[in-house]
Amino acid sequence: MPHTIIAEIDRDLLAALDARAGLLMLRAILLRYKASGVTAAQVAGLLQELRASAQDGVQDEAREDVILDALDLVTGWCTPQLRVWDEAGGNRAS
Repeated sequence: MPHTIIAEIDRDLLAALDARAGLLMLRAILLRYKASGVTAAQVAGLLQELRASAQDGVQDEAREDVILDALDLVTGWCTPQLRVWDEAGGNRAS
């Protein structure tokens, strides 16, 4: 079981991953983490834990793809319009 950041948002994130949510839905959830003071590194860590469990065969490949999409939004590996945390804030995942 992955660690908990903010239980309510974590539940929404897991539900979005299970539903294979699109980028805008994932971004909306990630923005809630940011608004609550959570760092990019914390969310990236959670997503990496979820990805590791997907790679262990617990989840299917499609779910891992959505996890990777969310991770791209967190780390900034996306268009600037979709980026959640920016470099200027020094709050970027590495």
